[in-house]
Amino acid sequence: MNRMRPIAWPVIIAFAFLSLLAGSADGQTTPRIGLALTHALNNDGTGCSPGELNAIVQKADITTLGTIGNSQVILAGVSGSCICGNVNCPYVVLRLDGARSSVLLDTYGYAVAPFGKERPLPNLREVAHDSALVSVTTIDAYRNGKYVAIDTQRVRGDTGESKPDTIPIQFAPGTTSATLHGRVSEGWYDQYTFAAAAGQRITVTGPAALSYSLSAESSDKSIELRPGLAVTLPKSGRYRLLVDGGGDTAQAYRATITIH
Repeated sequence: MNRMRPIAWPVIIAFAFLSLLAGSADGQTTPRIGLALTHALNNDGTGCSPGELNAIVQKADITTLGTIGNSQVILAGVSGSCICGNVNCPYVVLRLDGARSSVLLDTYGYAVAPFGKERPLPNLREVAHDSALVSVTTIDAYRNGKYVAIDTQRVRGDTGESKPDTIPIQFAPGTTSATLHGRVSEGWYDQYTFAAAAGQRITVTGPAALSYSLSAESSDKSIELRPGLAVTLPKSGRYRLLVDGGGDTAQAYRATITIH
């Protein structure tokens, strides 16, 4: 007859105490996790009162991603009318180091989930709402102490078609122009990036039915470009060129960007 071994209660109590300090259970906001998450959300800025934020943190969706050394790493997703947009809500990856914590990723979306093997942490797949037509899927990988985006795709909800969120323009050696081509419709734009110096002039030629806008990557302000008319760049740095279409049906285009 099998007999149960006596329960070592002091060992069990000690283990439970250590587990509480580590905050290891998925789906639970322990005091330690709650403090770290509240601090991270406050640093990001919210429109929540202290009471609202506390209630949001206590209901956070917690997923353990793995460990780095002796430090636990968690993914926390929160939701609430004072902290979310129309669809997207905050997600934070926290490394819990003793009494301290550090933020490895701070993002907004409507779904963030780990996938793949730990290396030492799994990759993350973010899905965020961009418009009624388009969502944005970003793959993050753990690199040099942080999660960084390694691929971002825009996805149409009606057809499932996808395209890179940004397309770098590569000027061939000895040339000052590059050919652009793709398929666009209203809201289903192509976004190109390139580096340029202050005083250089940019000219875009392409179908007049499309719209072209230019902005510095460090700014939210943009200017409309007219095909064939040059624009002088005010400062050195990286720029974005947006090519957008009209109507619901995607149309193919071919255009040229030239730097003088």
